[in-house]
Amino acid sequence: MRRALLGIAATAALLTGGCSGQDEAQVPAEWEFKTGDVMPTCPTVAPDGTIYIGSHDKHLYALSPTGEEKWRFKTGGFVHGTPAIVENGNVIFGSFDGHVYAVDPTGSELWRFKTGDKIESSPAVGLHGTLYVSSHDMYLYALDPATGEPRWKVKTDAKIASSPAIGSDGTIYVGSGDFHLRAINPDGTVRWKFKTGGKVLASPALGRDGSVYVGSDDHLIYAVSSDGAELWRFDTGSSVYASAAIGANGTIYVGSLSKYFYALSPQGKLKWKFNTRDWVISSAAVGADGTIYVGSYNHHLYAFSSAGKVLWKFKTRKFVFSSPTIRDDGMLLVGSDDGSLYAVKTASVSLAISPWPKFRADPACRGRIVTP
Repeated sequence: MRRALLGIAATAALLTGGCSGQDEAQVPAEWEFKTGDVMPTCPTVAPDGTIYIGSHDKHLYALSPTGEEKWRFKTGGFVHGTPAIVENGNVIFGSFDGHVYAVDPTGSELWRFKTGDKIESSPAVGLHGTLYVSSHDMYLYALDPATGEPRWKVKTDAKIASSPAIGSDGTIYVGSGDFHLRAINPDGTVRWKFKTGGKVLASPALGRDGSVYVGSDDHLIYAVSSDGAELWRFDTGSSVYASAAIGANGTIYVGSLSKYFYALSPQGKLKWKFNTRDWVISSAAVGADGTIYVGSYNHHLYAFSSAGKVLWKFKTRKFVFSSPTIRDDGMLLVGSDDGSLYAVKTASVSLAISPWPKFRADPACRGRIVTP
């Protein structure tokens, strides 16, 4: 989304969590893997530990758990969205060349499906395996996972950069540049549309009670019920392009172009905020110990306590647009616009037990609600 986006001191400590300073502990990387260009995607982790990551050098990479390259797959455009792993281990991802690709765990192409424009978003894997992917051609597609053949498509009135999210009943939620969030039934019929005051380029996150949380270009993050009614709205002060993450206690974490990172109660009340002094487009990941991790355009990844205190920072050489993920061994993986994937050791033994603890919900980045 960075390509699409280009063209105050804190108040009371309880609310701000402080300002971005130079005195927080800086931690080192365990390892680094370098690609040839910007790495905006969220790392995807397979059950065998293989890491999949896309780059603007037009490749999808498969890495060993310790960061050695296993293979790379070349496309005709930026690999901007996050890859998803289906149940049989195959990897699905989109490219700015307009194709959805399926490759097997050895890197061999299985099929490709051509949309009418570039794919900026990340695919979702439905409850019965159907793949859902959105495109700048204004369509959301449902694809057969074995062949890539389209089952149906739904047209919106503007390009779609938002990644679809799948609810526990199979409902697909997706935003569009036409100022709407849509709920779509598994058969492709539109259940409802919710109107915002700006483009919905952010990807929805789903709560345990079925609530949908999504940000908009109108500066607001919205909570919408599963039947399309507004529950609340919160003004962040600038455009929201990050997807929300949800903690084990229901706290909603999200950043915006206001340069602040916010913690909101399930009722939409501000718990705390932190000024990173640059855009927050990275979506947070919440660890099992309650630590929250998020990147900023100020070249840093932050680790916050649940009370909003900065525990430590990790510095890269450029923007942290990528959304982090946490492996079950506590290793945090995050990309940077410097073209590298970094591995940083944390005290979080895994992701939080939450319906949506990170971007795309789970380590396989299937984009569907996590159920106990």
